[in-house]
Amino acid sequence: MRRKFYLWALFLIVLLFVIPPLLAPAIHNDTHQKSAIRKYLVKEGHPYQSFVARMTSRGRDQDHGERYEVTWHDFSSDSGMTPAIFYVKKNKKGYYVESAGTGP
Repeated sequence: MRRKFYLWALFLIVLLFVIPPLLAPAIHNDTHQKSAIRKYLVKEGHPYQSFVARMTSRGRDQDHGERYEVTWHDFSSDSGMTPAIFYVKKNKKGYYVESAGTGP
């Protein structure tokens, strides 16, 4: 009985590590602003962060588009800085990240 429990627990843990990178490109598309930011994070090599990043809308800029403040951590950053301000625009194909950085 105990062995089955450990096997199921191991199976679930493996799924938690394998599924996000495989599903991220299919789930994060260009249909809305937050999804475009999540797609950007996946393209930058952060599929796990794309699922756990917290986003807050901070208004609209006439030149850059919709502004979002994003809380996430870039573990591969040499400087320790994580892009926190994202500007999202819309074109014919859908939404896309216009720019990402640490300040306005």
